[in-house]
Amino acid sequence: VYCNHCQPCPKGLNVGLLNKYYDLAKAGDILAADHYRKLEVKASACIRCGHCDSRCPFHVKQGERMKEIAGYFGK
Repeated sequence: VYCNHCQPCPKGLNVGLLNKYYDLAKAGDILAADHYRKLEVKASACIRCGHCDSRCPFHVKQGERMKEIAGYFGK
């Protein structure tokens, strides 16, 4: 989900873009990981405060997803 209804993030994460790069990387896009690494604020900055979870109209658990993304990209 890339809609950013969850914004603003208290830690400055661009949740939609993080999700997009993750999905693209998992689909085989080799440039997605490079784009992720260039982000100032990475998924590992997520403190799982629940702000985005409560705002998501699609009920995506973004806090859990940020943990998954950070693990995938290594930070």
